[in-house]
Formats: sequence, C-alpha cells, structure tokens
Amino acid sequence: MRWLISLFLFDFCLLGADPRAVSVHPFVGQRGTTFTATVRGSNLKEARAVVVDGAGVRMVVEGMGKESSPARDTVKIRVETGAETKAGRYSFRMVTESGVSNALVLGIAEGAVLAEPEGLHETTETAVVVVGVPVVYAGLIGKKGETDLYSFQAKAGETLTFQVRSGLPSLGAPGGNANGFDPAISIFEESGSWFDSKRLNRVAFNDEPLWVLGRLTDAYLAHTFAKAGRYYLRLEAFSGQGGPDYGYQLQILPGTVEQEREAGKTDWEERTFERPLTANRLNELAARGGRAEKAKAIETYRAMGTVGFPATIEGTIGRPGEMQRAKFTVAGPQDIAIEVETPDGAPPLFNPVVRLLDGAGAEVVTNVFAGRGACTGAMNKGLTAKVIYPLRNPGEYTLELRDLTSDLGDAGFRYRVQVRPQVGHVGKVLIDEDHLNLAPGGAKTVRVKFDREEDFRGAVAVVVENLPEGVVALAAADYEPDTDPPPFLGKRERYVARTERLVIGFSVAEGAGLSEVPRLVRVTVRSVVDGRPGKVIASKEIPMMVVAQP
Repeated sequence: MRWLISLFLFDFCLLGADPRAVSVHPFVGQRGTTFTATVRGSNLKEARAVVVDGAGVRMVVEGMGKESSPARDTVKIRVETGAETKAGRYSFRMVTESGVSNALVLGIAEGAVLAEPEGLHETTETAVVVVGVPVVYAGLIGKKGETDLYSFQAKAGETLTFQVRSGLPSLGAPGGNANGFDPAISIFEESGSWFDSKRLNRVAFNDEPLWVLGRLTDAYLAHTFAKAGRYYLRLEAFSGQGGPDYGYQLQILPGTVEQEREAGKTDWEERTFERPLTANRLNELAARGGRAEKAKAIETYRAMGTVGFPATIEGTIGRPGEMQRAKFTVAGPQDIAIEVETPDGAPPLFNPVVRLLDGAGAEVVTNVFAGRGACTGAMNKGLTAKVIYPLRNPGEYTLELRDLTSDLGDAGFRYRVQVRPQVGHVGKVLIDEDHLNLAPGGAKTVRVKFDREEDFRGAVAVVVENLPEGVVALAAADYEPDTDPPPFLGKRERYVARTERLVIGFSVAEGAGLSEVPRLVRVTVRSVVDGRPGKVIASKEIPMMVVAQP
C-alpha cells in the first residue's frame, strides 16, 4: 500500500525581501524608437537585467540610483524598439542579485509620443500647447495637488476623444483610490465672467461614472465643441494625490473613438455577469470535470414563450418596469443550474433579478441571496450570476426576469439566461504567486485555490514542469486558521461554490546552482475522475530564480 504523506513546509530560507517594482516612467513610447525610462521600487539596487514578455522590445539597464523621500531604488533602463515591433502593451520584470521582481507594463504606440515638458503647467500661460492630433503625451503628476493643463484649438462641430491611462492603476484594493492614481479630466474655455474676463469655465468633465471594485479608473471623454476657439484640458488625480510614481498617458484622437480596454482575462470566470454563455456550455463544463464532451448544443430562444430544456433565453429589458417570462418543462427530478449573462451592462447599471416559479406560480428559487455584511454584520441582499437548485417535481416551470428596480429600462439592458442540467466540474482556479526567488537549502510554498462547482466530487491534480536543476516540487499542507461560520442566512450552496486549497512546496537542494536569468516554471491543474486525468483546465507560468543568500 502506498501512503500519501503531507509535508509542512516553512519559508526557512534566509533571503532578503524580494525586489519590487512600483512604477515606470514614461510607460509608453513610440514604435521604432529608442527611449529611456525610470523604474522605481524597492530592493532594485543590484538590478542587472530586464526580461520582457514578447518579441520586438529590448530593455537594457543603464544606471541605478536611490531616493530618500519616499525611500525608493531607481533603475534607468534603455528601451529599444524596431519598425517591426507590434504596438501594444508589454510586461517586463527586473532581474537583481536578490531574484526576479513582479511585472510592470510598458506600452508601445503606433504614432508619435511626446514627453510632457519640464516644469509646472497649471496656468494658461504655462499650458502645454497641443500642435495637432492624433497625439500621445507621456506625463507625470509629480506632487500632491498638482494639475497639468494642455491647450488646443477646436473647430465648431468638431469631436475629439481624450483618454488617460494611469501608470499606477487603482483597482479597489484596501485603501481604495488612495492606493492608486485615479485620473480625472476637465475641458475649459476662456469665456470669462463678470469678475474676470480671462476666467476658465468648464464645459466638460470625466472621471469614471461608476467606481466599481476591481475595475480600472482611467478617464475617457469624447466631446463635440459647439464653437471654434482655444480650449484647455486639465488633468489631475481625482483625490489630489501626486508623486514620482504618478505617471500617465494622455491620448487625443479626432472623432469619437471607443475607450481602450484592458485585454480580456484568459482565466476561467464563472460567477460574473460578463462571462459568455455559449451554446457549447455543457461540453465546456464536462471538460472541466474530466468527462466526455458529448452533449448537444444548447438552443437559443427569445423570451416571452415556451422554450426547451436546456435552453438559452435572450431578451432586453427595454422599458422601466418591464418583466419577461419563458416557460419550460422537466419530465422528472432534475438538478438544474441557472446562469445569467449581461453582455452590455453588468451591475450596478443593469441588475437582473431572476425568479423560477412552479406551475402554481409559487417562487422556487431566485438569484437574490441574503447574508450579513462583513463590516457591520447587518443583513443585506445581493445578486448572483449563477444559482443551482434540485427540482424534485416534474412539470412546467416559469423563468421570470426583470431589473431590480421598476424605474430603469434601456436598450443596453440585454441578457442571456441559461437553464440547464448541472454538470459537476472545477470552477475558478487561482494560483497565487507572481514570481518565486529561492536560496539553496530553502523552500517556499505556492497555494492553488479552486472551486468545486455543482457538486463536483472528483480529484484535482497539480503538476509542476520545467523546474531549475536542484529544485523539487512536493505535495504540502499549511496551517489554515478556523473561520467564523459563513454569513449566509439561506442555502449557501445554491449561490456560492465550495472552495478548497492545494499547496505546492518548492524545495532547493544545498549546493544547487544559481540562476542567471529567471526560468518559467509551469503549473498546470486538471481534474481526475474515475482513475483518468482530464484536460488541463488552468495553467500559469511563474518566473523562478535560485539566488544566493544575503
């Protein structure tokens, strides 16, 4: 008999703190040019190289420095691009004697990138003069309370698009916008007032219309000018922050141009309203559960009628107070899942409430769940993009959908609701490490969290590939403190997946060779069902280095 031994591995290596890159300025440059940028962070004083994710961009360390307030290491890098370099965003990492750092992002633009001139630009006399569009500026809000003013000409009826990308994004982490640079922009004209003939009067403004946890806060504004003349664009941090990390990219384009979005995540997301619900959903879930993909495509129906089972129901809540229904029949007991997608506007803009009613009109289940708030413990309610329920009675059921309020309706309130049989599978997988630096004789752990969806009872296997010589990966366990009972008042399993955690221990042999450059260690996750491994359902490449102890 073979015994599986779980090891408790501790971070007993005596490494100093990992190198940490905080910002790079400028973080955008023109394709086909060479320019310099400054990386700021901590434990970067022995930086010797830069590794770039992607071809066509080369970065070389040119010099190092140190700042005292706030305490930062600085590294000057030379960025080289060619005419064949593709425009886009490239992630890079610093390589130091202490190991590899976290990743920062640098953009390469098609057209000219102009540097904000030295000095302050807070008055009409010192404003940066925009000589033509399209144009990209690389600027910096160098101290608290600073604003940058740009001066430009506009024709009557002309539309211009202004977009600002932050070099220190605020994603709603603890501390909110105080932990990032949330840019805001305003447009002014010199129309004057009774007291001051040169007074600037605001004609347009943009900060993000809604501050939603986890979403970027970059500013965007498309404006049509009513009359010809000189106008001024003011750029500032929304809460008045500033400093050497507060770089920005200002792009001015002719016409109305859609806001640039971050590249879509490739990770599996299941419980968000934005994820697509495809006709092949049953096979997608079967693959994540280690099962054969033999299900037929799910048919799509318009709302307000009788549909099959399984079904995808499409509709739009176009008017305030509108309610749409669809009926389906199950022939016998059936464990079902109801999933909701809102392609154009997710909560808090469009808040879809779904109710399942039985043949007598009684509510069976809804996507509204109740719980106690984390801050005060007060009871509150929320909406979920997925709910599961065991139907035990055959017959006809009605699916009802409306907005949370009776005051809102819009052409953008489109929805897709999928009602289908449950398929046990592995849901979201989170591999928590961004990089790993280890010393000979030391060890570190990496946690892999995963969701068991729809009563998935198979095993989950994690495999590590491409390890440096002298490094081994072991199954491990670490201490997890007891937690309070979940703050749900109802049937928690209907609304929340069961989350579990695996731990991988990386151990380095005494005398192992040191790394000159990071090696990409690949961690893959797959389900194991009926003694057979399924397809890879999640993977992540983690830069790893073996470095000397300080």
